[in-house]
Parts: sequence; C-alpha cells; structure tokens
Amino acid sequence: MNQCEHIQELMSGYIDHELSQQKAQRVRLHLKECDSCRKIYDDIVAIRQEMGQLKYPECEESKIEQLMNEPTSKILSVIGWLCLTVGLLGFMVWQLFMFYTEPGIVTWVKVGVFLIELGVLSLFISVLRQRLIARKTDKYRNVKL
Repeated sequence: MNQCEHIQELMSGYIDHELSQQKAQRVRLHLKECDSCRKIYDDIVAIRQEMGQLKYPECEESKIEQLMNEPTSKILSVIGWLCLTVGLLGFMVWQLFMFYTEPGIVTWVKVGVFLIELGVLSLFISVLRQRLIARKTDKYRNVKL
C-alpha cells in the first residue's frame, strides 16, 4: 500500500479529529506535499459542509398527530395481530395433530418438536403480553413528537 492510499484511509478520521496526534501530523504533512490527496481532502470537507447545511422539511404537528392516531392504521394493526395469532395457533394445532398421528416418527423426535413448538408459542405469547401491557402503561404514549 502506497502512502497516498494510507493517508486517504486516515482522512475521515483526520477531519473528525479522531486520530492520534502522530497520525494527524502525518496526514497534515502529507496534505501539504500531495496535490492529489489535498484535492480529495478539500472535496470531502466541501461535501460535509454541504450536507450540514441541508434543510429538511418539517411536518406539521397536526399531520403527525393525524398519522399517529389514524383509525384505519389502528384497526389494521389489531386485525394483523389477530390474524397472526389465530393463524399461528391454528397451524400449530394442525401440524401437531398431523405430526403426532404419523406412526413412522420416533417418540423422542415428537417430544423434541413439541418442546420447540411450546418454546416458540411461549415466546410469542410473552411478546404479545408485553406489548399489551406496554400499550396500557406507556407514559410516553401521548407525547407529541
């Protein structure tokens, strides 16, 4: 690796003042001597300055409030959770019935699969329960962004 490649790797850290004093001095001295690296350095600094001056359009508070409390999205969220829960439970019951009535599968495999499915179901119920509790007790729920 030549010196210019090494300096170019250090350039971002140099601009952000993240380099040790020795490495920063090495970059500074190289930039004084090398026109190509100085041009890259100037370009990076200019890009960062332009990015820092960008203005992002602000959304009105009423629109944010409307988006957050839109009845359609709330209804779709509830329907989504219900469909996921009912579908998961239904599929697991059907799969367990089909799996355990199959005579060619060894008992220890059936027990292992049952334990895995019980674990997945327990985790799902745990997350669902936590979300429902957090929904009721979230003190930041009505905080405006």
